[in-house]
Amino acid sequence: MNNVKDSMKLRKITFFPPFIILALLVVISFINKEGFLGLVNTINNWIIANVGWGASILALVITLTGVIAIFTKFGDVRIGGENAKPEISNFTWFTIALTTTMAAGVLFWGPAEPIAHYMAPPTEIYGVEPLTPEAMKFSMETMFLHWTIVPYAIYTVPAVVFAFMYYNAKKPFSIASEMAPLLGKYAYKKRTMQIIDAITLFSIGAGMAGSVAQGFLNISGGISKITGLPSNPQMWLVVGIVTGLAVVATSISGIQKGMKHISNINVYGYIVFLVFLLIFSNAPFLLNLATEAFGGFVGNFFERILTTGAAQDSQWPQWWTTFYWFSWMAWAPTSGAFMGRIAYGRKIKHVLGLYIGVCASVSMLWMTLVSGTALWTQKSGAADLVASYERGVENVPYDMLASMPFGQIVIVLFVILIFLSLVTACNSNTIAMAGISTQGISPESPDAPNWLKLVWGAVAMGLGYIMVSIVGVDGVKIIANFGGMFAAIIMIGATVSLIKLILNHKRYDMTIEGAKDTVFGEPEESE
Repeated sequence: MNNVKDSMKLRKITFFPPFIILALLVVISFINKEGFLGLVNTINNWIIANVGWGASILALVITLTGVIAIFTKFGDVRIGGENAKPEISNFTWFTIALTTTMAAGVLFWGPAEPIAHYMAPPTEIYGVEPLTPEAMKFSMETMFLHWTIVPYAIYTVPAVVFAFMYYNAKKPFSIASEMAPLLGKYAYKKRTMQIIDAITLFSIGAGMAGSVAQGFLNISGGISKITGLPSNPQMWLVVGIVTGLAVVATSISGIQKGMKHISNINVYGYIVFLVFLLIFSNAPFLLNLATEAFGGFVGNFFERILTTGAAQDSQWPQWWTTFYWFSWMAWAPTSGAFMGRIAYGRKIKHVLGLYIGVCASVSMLWMTLVSGTALWTQKSGAADLVASYERGVENVPYDMLASMPFGQIVIVLFVILIFLSLVTACNSNTIAMAGISTQGISPESPDAPNWLKLVWGAVAMGLGYIMVSIVGVDGVKIIANFGGMFAAIIMIGATVSLIKLILNHKRYDMTIEGAKDTVFGEPEESE
């Protein structure tokens, strides 16, 4: 084992460009705040104006491709070969899958986003007036669009391509593997792998920064509600340091130890929280509203996913829907590498089914109960969550819970869930980022040096703190747009690659007896 570890070394050209760019953003923000704000706003406005339409089309194509793949012959392929056995239990696989994808996000936006759409729907696009029954239905439909099948398809498509190429095609631990069937003989050229992996590291660095920023806000809002201390940059800094230490500690401990236990505890906490809402909220209202909204979500799915607001000169789709598509895409290539790694021994259709089917359904249940409770709280007059949102997004969940029986106790549980969710989501990507930065990663020796996990964890935490303390909640969206725009290039490659595998996966499968690599040749060393 020592010899294997000694053979590992830093991929300098892959590591340093994204690290330097992300670190420079942090430095510039301290040196010249106004210049920093001008730079990020200019870039973000360009992204919104010029490439938002592409994100919408790509999200639709990814979703359709992921669903279709379940029912093809490729879906019957077992990752690692016919004799491969899973390394983790089904329950642990499910808990890690659920908590490493959108968990931190649903805790932040689950209560707050429906209030935003209820108080300020895009009247200019859909004719829905604020604070009306139509706005309430529109709000829940939007939660289903943003948080169920589409984001999970975005995560899963690169995951299954990576898993197949890494375990079945026996190719390197590189994001290039997610695009390899498209790129063919060029996929594992040194320069190709360096460029693709560097883009990925920048994308996920930015994407993680957006997620940790919203996590800082949410945790601080809870601490403020419990202690009376103000939720301000000083508190966000303390929360960031504690979270960063926990992320690095659990990523160093590995998947089978700290991460496994935190994920399991997290899911049990979700169950307790959802049961509490089911009992103490208005269950008939929640279920009736969700049923009605689901009909609108399904019936208007294609129109809603492709809405850009151009005809009405509205930026609402860009600041909400496009933000989510870019946010998921920023995480997806790196999450795909991690999710593909833990899918060993399972069939492709089971991987797709778990994420696109089971996890998306759990997310829909979450929105039914959590978002529905927020809307019921506003509708019933138990609390003015519109005013809470206007004071700061992080106030919404805590004012909602405070209006319910045993609210102060559940607020403590909610804060713990946010912390654990943020740690689990970030350490999976820290593990993957460190692996991408290291030459010599293989199924036999899958763990990168611990110092790299520390570096990437610190960069994401630092940039997240900067964005939320200087730009506020819009900073969460801006930094996610940055990462997602670049990651979209990889997502295009992953989607086309999945289509090619659906059509002829045997061409690439080296686990078949007598198989020979006639496509790629030997990968070049990538420093």
